[in-house]
Amino acid sequence: MARRRQPTAVWINKRKAKRGTSCRVRRIDPKTGKMASESCGRDLAYARLRRDQMKQELRDGLAGRLPDTSIADLRDRLPDLMAGRSPHTVSKTVDSLKSLEDLCGAMPIAGIDRGVVMDFRAKRLAGGAARATVNKDLRQIRSALSYAVDAGLLRANPLLRWKGLMLPEPEKQVRVVEENEFAKLVEACENPSLKALLVVAYRQGLRRKELANLRWAAVDLEKRVLHVVNVTEAGELTKSRKNRSLPMHPDVHEALSGLAENARTCRVEDGRLVPAAVYVFTWPNGEPYKADWLTHWFSGLVKKADVQHATLHDLRRSFSTTAQRAGVDRSVLKDLGGWSTVGVVEKHYTGDVSAVHRAAMDRIAGAKTA
Repeated sequence: MARRRQPTAVWINKRKAKRGTSCRVRRIDPKTGKMASESCGRDLAYARLRRDQMKQELRDGLAGRLPDTSIADLRDRLPDLMAGRSPHTVSKTVDSLKSLEDLCGAMPIAGIDRGVVMDFRAKRLAGGAARATVNKDLRQIRSALSYAVDAGLLRANPLLRWKGLMLPEPEKQVRVVEENEFAKLVEACENPSLKALLVVAYRQGLRRKELANLRWAAVDLEKRVLHVVNVTEAGELTKSRKNRSLPMHPDVHEALSGLAENARTCRVEDGRLVPAAVYVFTWPNGEPYKADWLTHWFSGLVKKADVQHATLHDLRRSFSTTAQRAGVDRSVLKDLGGWSTVGVVEKHYTGDVSAVHRAAMDRIAGAKTA
């Protein structure tokens, strides 16, 4: 005896075939009473998403219709919806939505589906954009749609469970600045403040913005501790929004002590004598270096020192690799560098053959000669 379905019933039918299990979302049309279905291919996650959307639509009916929100409307509302995120992140997300509208036309956000996004991907690639750039846009568009769901502007994010959303990217080789190359960079740098910045970046692994926002109040030369902290009132936030206290590398202590001694004027803070300038790395007038300027300056320094191409962020990657060479456990290194997970360290910040793999190859070679 066939099971009787309710007028609001929505369910998933699975059918096994040679190429895999295919899914269809079935429902009872409340107007006609007849069964309607929609194919979802072999993507079970997408089938579940469509089932949930249909259920919500049937529950709400016409009285529960969502407001008509266009991509432009969502762009205008994003700064409020993303309150608390960095202005840079908000700006990039807005730009990605604008690119979507420019390439795929003005439409309500409810009309954004996988077909629209696939069209967007193809047009971005045809326009010469790199795969990594397109993937950044896709992540930001997905994030914007999630904020729209939270704000009640959209029922479900069609990109949330899509495994095929991102384009495959070739894995990049981690650039490790070796000791002899770093010595050349320091030698080529004539500015004492920037020379000290290089030492802190290479020996402590600070991010570019963490270097630019480093304050003397966070430097304890007596206890040899460096604090990387969020200064909320100034809008200076670490990437992970977590504070961390780091024991100073001897070279860092020497470099920062030299900067403090050469400071013309000092002030007393918490019972300590610190330079009058608020920031550690500054222009002569006390203004801190901008993060973007540091990127361009480092590019010129690399050419001047006649060193193979490297970026300022490569000094952070080099800190991770040299620490692992010295036997530092990755879980400890994660805390020292302020990374979110050990997996991030393994994937993006390891530029050397692991000791485990090297030992395995030695065993293989020994077995061959035995």
